Order: sequence, then structure tokens, then C-alpha cells
Amino acid sequence: MTSRRNGSPTRALVLGGGGAVGVGWQTGLLMGLHEAGVDLAGAEAIVGTSAGALVGALLASGRELTDALTSLAALGQSIDLDSLAAGDEAFLSAVRQASFETDPRQALRAIGRAAKKASTPAEDVYLGLFGTLDGIAWPAGFRCTAIDTDTGDLAVWDQRSAVPLLHAVASSCAAPVLFPTVTIKGRRYMDGGILSHLNATAAPPTDVLVVLSCHPLGSQGAGGGGALAASVTPDAELAPLRQTRRLVAVEPDFSDIEAPANMMDPNHALQAFQIGRRQAADEAAAIQAAWNF
Repeated sequence: MTSRRNGSPTRALVLGGGGAVGVGWQTGLLMGLHEAGVDLAGAEAIVGTSAGALVGALLASGRELTDALTSLAALGQSIDLDSLAAGDEAFLSAVRQASFETDPRQALRAIGRAAKKASTPAEDVYLGLFGTLDGIAWPAGFRCTAIDTDTGDLAVWDQRSAVPLLHAVASSCAAPVLFPTVTIKGRRYMDGGILSHLNATAAPPTDVLVVLSCHPLGSQGAGGGGALAASVTPDAELAPLRQTRRLVAVEPDFSDIEAPANMMDPNHALQAFQIGRRQAADEAAAIQAAWNF
């Protein structure tokens, strides 16, 4: 267990990937928790991947979380459902041709090549979806993840990276083949959630770790629209972290969303938002107990 800061526990929050549906769910959950007296914005570190990068950036910046829904509305206007389904299938095809089980790094490079060749919206058009972050200074303690398309390496952007917040978050959310890769310092990056939905190990050692996983904790995800191609389940990723800190992980209850739900479909986001608000009432006590132990 890490040492406390001034007698108080040190805390980190991890927000996982999950497409437009994940953005809606996390936004609703965080707002519901805040209304219940649990304010996770006070974490020393907030780590976001993909959907969680957008929500986490707003939370860490002290901005209105509903700004994330504004970005989803812009997404809904920029891409139709047929294009969404076609992009989803193209991504799944790229995943099927990659070899995650035998060589994850090679698989990521293969997906990176497919992402760079794909017919997608222009990069500047895609970046425009994140206009709510334009001009915001990098919030202390915030980190988000992306993957280098050429090397397959995980990039963890933070305040020291000297990268505009908008570009860093956009790179974390750039679902390959569906959206364009994002150029940062001459290199191209794609969605940080391809290999891991959570990237929880990117969080610094703290006494308390709260994880909001947009996917079931025991599921690798079936690919597509935010589920991507994770090689480990959230439970397996979190298991070693449970040995060294107090950890609370929350998974969504999407049983009310008609299956199969494409996690990138913004039409499901408002419903996911309401689900998150309802779940907050059930999760608040456990999170509060861990947050202030």
C-alpha cells in the first residue's frame, strides 16, 4: 500500500474506453455520484482511454461533463449509421487478420497500417468533434492513452508531453478505420483502447483506485465501436492491482439497451447516460467508503 499524503489517502480514477455509449454512461454515472456527494474530480490522477479520455479531460478540467454529450451530438451529425456499420465491419476485418494472441505488437502495427489507409473523415474534421476542449490548459494529474500506428507502442500523454489537450484526447478516441489517425509531433496515433479497454497500469501507485469500465469486467469485448480487440479482460488486468491498493471497479448494466448495441452509436448515448445516473445510487456507498478510508 502506498503512503498517505498528509494523512489522507492518495487516489486515482481510471475511465475506460467504450465509444459513444461509454461516454454517455460515464457522464451519467459521474454526475449521479456527484449529486450523491461523491466527487471523483478530486483524484490526484485521472487516467482516460478513448471514451474515458474525453470524459476524464472534462472532469479534470472542472468543465461541465455534459459538454461530452455535445461532442456526441456533433458525432451524430457527422457520420450516418450506414457509415458507422461499414467502418465497424472494416475494423473487425482488420482485427481478424491481426494476430493478437501470438504477437500483440505486430497485430497493433497491422491495424495501424489499415487505419492509415482507410477512407475516413478528414483529420481536421474529426478534430473538430472535440472543439469543447479547444484552448483548455492541460489539467494537472490527467493522463490519456493512444497507440503509435507504426510501432504499436502505448503512448501515455500527460502535462509533461507538451501536446495540446484536444489532440491528445482525439488520438485516444480515434477508433481505427472508422476515424482518421491523429498526427502528433510528426507521428500518427490511434485509439488507446485497442489492446486494453482500461490501461489501468498507466495510473500511478495510490492508496485508492476507482475504475469505471464501460465493458463487463469479465469480458474481452467482441470488437467494434469501442469494444475493440482487448487481449485481456478488465478483471485480469485489475487482479494484480488489487494486491497493492484499495480498488473499486464499476461495470455498466446495459441490459436496457437493445442488443446488439454498437458502442459507437450516439443514438444509444442518452439511454446510457440515464443508466449511469441510476447506477450511481447503487454504487455511491461503496465508492465513498473506499475513497475516504
